[in-house]
Amino acid sequence: MDIAIITGASSGLGTEYYKTIQYEALDEVWIIARREGALNEISQKYGKIKTRVIPLDLTVDESHEKLLNIIKEEKPNIKYLFNNAGFGAYGKLNEIDLLKQTNMIDLNVKALTKITYFALGYMQEGSKIINTASIVLPIGDFLKDATVYVLRCSQPWVVLTKEFLSFGTIFQLERLRNARQLDCKVFQKTLSFR
Repeated sequence: MDIAIITGASSGLGTEYYKTIQYEALDEVWIIARREGALNEISQKYGKIKTRVIPLDLTVDESHEKLLNIIKEEKPNIKYLFNNAGFGAYGKLNEIDLLKQTNMIDLNVKALTKITYFALGYMQEGSKIINTASIVLPIGDFLKDATVYVLRCSQPWVVLTKEFLSFGTIFQLERLRNARQLDCKVFQKTLSFR
């Protein structure tokens, strides 16, 4: 079964990825986000391919395990992994709620890394990974902006993607830059799979 997995699918780029992927030769698309109602609405409105709605809060470790169990049970061929779930918190590091900052790390770094790790065993040559979780790009003063601090500290993860090539699998990693100046329609055209 050839599938695409899209995290953060309930709005924004995640929804745009979902709309665009409808033109690919896939058996199923798995869409993941916290808001089940929003996922169902998007699936009904735009779905042309069979869609599995998977409501998960990816800031929580148990959600990672649930997703891993689904992957292990279904044994799909993951053709596309869109790691889109993510958020940013702006302001001075010492003024933003610590829980919000650690949730940002859990989602933007930890969940992205774990989901990619799980997916690798179910990807083949030509599969693609598109990471946009840290699309809230570093802008501002490193010591004053919590998002900048977290993202700059997490950037080395991207270097690890080069190691995937040693598995004999070719991956495409797209890091979209300056997203604040673009709207989702631009990405829809950029990511056209037709």
